[in-house]
Amino acid sequence: MNFKFKPLLNITCLVSLSLALFSCSDDDDTPTTDTRSETSFRPYHLVIGSSPTGESETYVQGASLEELNDPNKTFTFSGFGREIPSTRTARVYTSNDGETVYNLNYGGGDIAKYDYISGQTYNLQLTTDVQAVMGTLYPRWTKIDDNYAMLHNVTTENIYEDPTDETSAYLRTEATVTLARVDLNTMTILENTSFDFPYNEDESSEGIHTFRIDAPVIANGKMYYGVAKRFYDALTGENGTMVYDNVETLVVDYPSLDNETTITSTLAQGSTNGYRTPVAHKDENGDTYQLITNGDASIMKISNGAYDTAYGSFNIKSLLGHNAEANTGWFYVGNGVGYVPVLNTDLGDNASSNWDIVRVDIYNKTAVKMNVPLDLWLRQYQWASVIDGKLYMALASLGGEGKVYIFDPSSTSADGFTTGATLQTGTTDASYIGLF
Repeated sequence: MNFKFKPLLNITCLVSLSLALFSCSDDDDTPTTDTRSETSFRPYHLVIGSSPTGESETYVQGASLEELNDPNKTFTFSGFGREIPSTRTARVYTSNDGETVYNLNYGGGDIAKYDYISGQTYNLQLTTDVQAVMGTLYPRWTKIDDNYAMLHNVTTENIYEDPTDETSAYLRTEATVTLARVDLNTMTILENTSFDFPYNEDESSEGIHTFRIDAPVIANGKMYYGVAKRFYDALTGENGTMVYDNVETLVVDYPSLDNETTITSTLAQGSTNGYRTPVAHKDENGDTYQLITNGDASIMKISNGAYDTAYGSFNIKSLLGHNAEANTGWFYVGNGVGYVPVLNTDLGDNASSNWDIVRVDIYNKTAVKMNVPLDLWLRQYQWASVIDGKLYMALASLGGEGKVYIFDPSSTSADGFTTGATLQTGTTDASYIGLF
């Protein structure tokens, strides 16, 4: 790779932005009111992955809002950036104030916490090995709020009539869910539990089973996990093609992680777990809107602990004029408006640069493809930031250049955005995976 990790610079002076906001004068005791959001003053973090396939190095660097908005500013990862260790692409989150970066070393079995100093300077504070609790080097995780995160994993086992003889009659595939809540202040494990995924007798007898959960959201004391299923073909002893006839969500009490159950709906078909991006969002009314991430791009509504039959399914694909999947996740801005990375499956699969950004109104069920003039590959895209009511995304062509895109949710136009700083990838196979 062409990435180079530069030695950390000696820090001679750190000037807090907040110091510039206040001044004292003997001649004027009138307080000054700054109407900008607190998010205007926090640091943000650009994150890039070095490869679209296999093992991928991940690098991060900090940025101010002024720099992100500046069309004359250029960010590059050529010879610059702090590597965030990961066996495969790092799973990154930040604190609400942007001063702390959290990482799951996917494939390394540990989680870490970094203090942001400036530029490419991040100080490692705490690292915790989670393999013993989770039973794998490859758990997934989601930041719940500024204090807690959830680790999650699913393991499967084929069950036969005679447990010692795989040639005996196949009964079902059992899925065991392991959950653990992480204290982000101390990076320690709090509650943790394992249980059998509540399985459906009819599906189980056909070899259908859950193999992955991800992207939980909390509403009214319940945690809702998106679910992905597989089909095990007992005749061949291999996994076959999974054909969904419903959508399903795992529900547990939060924070106790007790009382596991599921909710299902036949109003849409597909998985609901996503990939590395938020999939379900709670709106201002307390309802949850969940993206279908395998199958036609669509959104479901969960209200009062069940799929809302009155809302039905918001079929995004039907409004775009081509076959489409939204198999990573989406970003909610507010007041029913969000933005969805959508793959045009008529033009290619996940490995192709045929992705669009689509503005959706989940209340009015409208979808508009934004006029982003880039060949986008967004399979590994993880995060976008809502800043002062607008969505900021780091978008660049694979191995090429791009911009900070600033989407205005108040505009229904396909051109409802502005651009800020220029983004360079630095290598032929690198891609920006988020603005945190």
